Amino acid sequence: MLRLLSIPAALILLMIGAIAWSSSQSTPRADFTFVIPRDVLTLDPNQMSYLQDFRLAYCIWEGLYAYDGMTLDPVPGVASSVDISPDKRVYTFHLRPEAKWSNGDDVVAGDFLFAWRRMLESPGEYSYLHYYIKAAEPYLHAYADFLADPDKNKKPDFSTVGLRVIDPHTLRVELENPVLFFLELMGMPAFFPLHEPSMRQYREVDPRTGNVTYNRKFTRPGVVGNGPFVLKTWEFKRRVRLEKSPTYWDRGHVPSNSIEQLCVEDMLGEVLRYEAGDCDWIPEVSSEVGPEMVSKGRNDVHIFPGFGSYYLTLMLRPQFKDGSDNPLSDLRVRQALAMSFEKETICDNIMRMGEKPATTYIPPTIFPGFNVKPGYPFDAKRARELLDQTAFRGAKTLPGVSILYSSNTLTFAAMAQNIANQWRANLGLEIPVEQQESKVRRERVNNKEYSITIGDWIGDYQDPSTFTDKMLSTSVNNDSDWKNMDFDRLCADATRETDPQKRYRLLERANELIDKELSMIPLYYNTNQYLFRGNVHGINLNPRNMTMFKGVWVDRRKGS
Repeated sequence: MLRLLSIPAALILLMIGAIAWSSSQSTPRADFTFVIPRDVLTLDPNQMSYLQDFRLAYCIWEGLYAYDGMTLDPVPGVASSVDISPDKRVYTFHLRPEAKWSNGDDVVAGDFLFAWRRMLESPGEYSYLHYYIKAAEPYLHAYADFLADPDKNKKPDFSTVGLRVIDPHTLRVELENPVLFFLELMGMPAFFPLHEPSMRQYREVDPRTGNVTYNRKFTRPGVVGNGPFVLKTWEFKRRVRLEKSPTYWDRGHVPSNSIEQLCVEDMLGEVLRYEAGDCDWIPEVSSEVGPEMVSKGRNDVHIFPGFGSYYLTLMLRPQFKDGSDNPLSDLRVRQALAMSFEKETICDNIMRMGEKPATTYIPPTIFPGFNVKPGYPFDAKRARELLDQTAFRGAKTLPGVSILYSSNTLTFAAMAQNIANQWRANLGLEIPVEQQESKVRRERVNNKEYSITIGDWIGDYQDPSTFTDKMLSTSVNNDSDWKNMDFDRLCADATRETDPQKRYRLLERANELIDKELSMIPLYYNTNQYLFRGNVHGINLNPRNMTMFKGVWVDRRKGS
């Protein structure tokens, strides 16, 4: 396997020099530059769900609440204050009059109403978070029914939804039930406002229904945002450049005038950029180089606990898209697969950055007081017995089943092959592996055109529901298409439960169903691995792995 330190030093110096020279010939160096191995997928807050998109969204937009750069606690954003009713079901947000869009327009309550309504009428992967709002879920479904058959179904009345613009700077939100973490949700991209006047040129109106959608071109450079930065450049698979917004209400607390994200899909290229001084932060240190850096005692490698897990997502529909039977719809097959490979080898020999083997979906230590029971252990003998109870006794493969992974991550290739090798040794099954570029892989997963894929989930807010909600039968993020009505009921009961302890017990039972029915096979609990020097400030080491670039800056004084 390629190792950075095995490359001759002279060659490294030549490569570093070439990179530095080429950088000097382009635009001036940004105040803060970071490198990631994959490109942005979308900058439409309606559709985003991946971390690389979220990072930039927090720069371009700001919600009613934002996140403290170091603690990630919710803090006032566009809203200067909020009144909460005694029963905690009605939130009245007071918008600060100094909040402006990047074109100078005032940010008003109607901008939130417009964006949130769009989230219900053109649903995205996080539309389900709006279900906490009174009548939002029934409206979403009724609107979808109307679009599907406008002759049969009446267009629903949006005024039934618990959202009211009281005046330009006052927004009232009525909830179905008290939500302990509602202010945290207000900082998420799914609740960002949008500037409708600048989007009108991208409107597309269905003549039959009057439904309005927007061409994604509205997210290109020049997009009108209300965050600390504006989008200046977006070059496909190369770079994204942001510059400080002159209209942002809190620009006095934005120390960097420019932020640049470089896309370098090659692991060695990422590190060479960093070693050349061309970038200040790498938020994902590859296990190809990270362990050796740690062994050298480098103090710019930062490894700390994560807020999620990696797993194999399994498609559970009885038939695949081509109409053929799906072997994974048999729980015994899933159990056999889960129990027939050792995860320690993946953590110790492939990842090598402090990851811990997982038998559960939700990591057992991230929510104090939330109990997680261990799932299926490694037991090759029992796995073979379970497989022999199915229609695949003595089979050499599982028809239609393969392991899909993103081609731009070397460790995923090694992981997929390792698992396939163990299934061959312990079950006698030949399961092929296949790679796809990350965007193609995502599209296949979204379209349910896969059987097994390597996936992960990082929690978005400090509550177990950030994990359990993903697996609701109505959730767009439910990639396995797992449907369990008992699970949905437990989650619904937890939503209505006002006693925190009773609520946790309900969510614990829901999580047990996820682990028992194996819509996913846990692999390991993730860690975060950052690479940055001591002169970089504002990068937090919070397990939630969210970086607020609003407060990031680099001290470039000599000797710093």
